[in-house]
Amino acid sequence: MITRRSLSIACAFVILAACGGGGSSSDSGTTVASYTLGGTITGLSSSGLVLGNGSATLSVASSASSFSFGSTSGSYSVTVVTQPDGQTCSVSDGSGSSTTDVSSVKVICRGYVAYVTNAGGSSLAMFSVGSDSGLLTALSTPRISTTYEPSTIVLNTDGTYAYVAYRNNKRISAYSVGTTGVLGSLGTADAASAGYALGLGPDGTTLYAANYGAASVSQFSIGTTGVPAAMTTASVSSGVNPQAVVVTPNGKYAYVANASDNTLSQYSVGSSGALTALATAIFDISGIGKGPVAVAVDSESNYLYVVLADSGLVAQLAIGTTGLLSSQSFVTAGDSPSAIALSPDGKYAYVANAGSDSVSQYSISSRTSTKGYLTALSTASVEAGDNPVAIAVSPDSSYVYVVNSTDATVSQYEIQSGGALQALSAATVATGGATPTSIAVR
Repeated sequence: MITRRSLSIACAFVILAACGGGGSSSDSGTTVASYTLGGTITGLSSSGLVLGNGSATLSVASSASSFSFGSTSGSYSVTVVTQPDGQTCSVSDGSGSSTTDVSSVKVICRGYVAYVTNAGGSSLAMFSVGSDSGLLTALSTPRISTTYEPSTIVLNTDGTYAYVAYRNNKRISAYSVGTTGVLGSLGTADAASAGYALGLGPDGTTLYAANYGAASVSQFSIGTTGVPAAMTTASVSSGVNPQAVVVTPNGKYAYVANASDNTLSQYSVGSSGALTALATAIFDISGIGKGPVAVAVDSESNYLYVVLADSGLVAQLAIGTTGLLSSQSFVTAGDSPSAIALSPDGKYAYVANAGSDSVSQYSISSRTSTKGYLTALSTASVEAGDNPVAIAVSPDSSYVYVVNSTDATVSQYEIQSGGALQALSAATVATGGATPTSIAVR
C-alpha cells in the first residue's frame, strides 16, 4: 500500500518593515510602533503548515507548539496559507492591531474527520480518518440526531463549521466542529424550500442553498458566530428543480444544475456575496445530455464538470473570462451517475454511478492544448457498494470515500500512483443509520 507522502516545505520569510528604536517609518514619515507577532500551536503533528500575515509567510515545523513572525507593525491578520499533511488547522484571535508584543494568536490543529448524513433515522454520523491508514473510525460520540432528514453537509475551508440541509424541510443547520471532530449545534436559518445541495464561498463567509421545490437559490452571509443570516435579497431565481450548486475557488462565479429542465444557471458573485444572473442567465446543456445533478469546478476556476444522470455522461465546460460557460467535451460514466469529486491536487476526477454500483475514474489533462479534459483511466471503474450516491476526496488527495445509500455503508479507497483506486484493508464502514445521502471530509 502506498502511504501518504510527506510534504517538505522550505521556510519562506518575507522581510517586514525595518525596525529601529522600537518603531518603523511610514511613507508619511510618521513613526509606527513595531512589535513581535506570535502565538501558540496546539495539536500539530505533521509537516507542511504555512502561516501567513499579509504578504509574509512562515513555515512551521512538525510538532511545533509556538510560532513567531518576528517584528511587524500596524494591524495583523494571521491565516493558514497551507494546511499540514493529513491535518486541518484553524486560527483564532488572529487579527487586530497593536503597539506591543502579541502572543495571543492561537492555531489549533486536528486530524481529518468525516461526516455522513443519514436521511433514514435522521442523524449525522461522525468519523475520524486514520492518519496512516485512511480508514474511517466512529468517534466516541458516533452520531447526533437531527430533527429532519438531512440531505447534504458541507464544511468550510478551515474545518471550523459545518452546514446541513434537509430534504423534507427548508431549515439549514449550522454546527461548530470541535477539536475531536464532534459537532455542536450553533443555530439555524431558513431557505425557501427543502433541498439537496449547499455551496460555500471560498472564504467561508457566504452560503448558498439550492431550493429544489422553489426554483431558486437562497443566499446567506456567515458572520463570526458561524450562523447563516439571509442576505437583503434572500434568494435569486434558478431553473426547475435545482439540485447542485458550486462557487468557483476564485470566488467570482457560481453555477447551479437544474435537474428537471436540463439547464445550468450562471451567476456572478458580488463583493457582498450576492448572486447576479450573468448576461446569459441560462446555459442549456440538453445538447450534450440530460439530468444534470452534480457539479464540480477545478482549482484554477477554469472548468466546470457536470454529471448528467439520465445520459450516463460527464460534460466538460470551459469557464470564460466573464464567467459564461461554453461546451468543451464529454466523457462516458456508468449507469445513472450521481456525484463527482475532484482530487485537490488537480490530477484526477471520480464519479459515483448509482445505477451500476461503481466509481468511474479519470485523469485531468494539464497539457495546454487539452487542459481540463477528462480521460478514463486504463481501468475505467472500480466496484462500489449498493447504490453509491455521494463521493469525497481527502484534502491531501490520498483517499476517496463513497456513500452507498441502499446498504448504508461508505466504501474506502486509497488513490494509487496514476490515480487508480484501491480498496482499503476494510473496504467499507457502516454509517450507523439508513439511507445515507452525502459525505464531507476535512
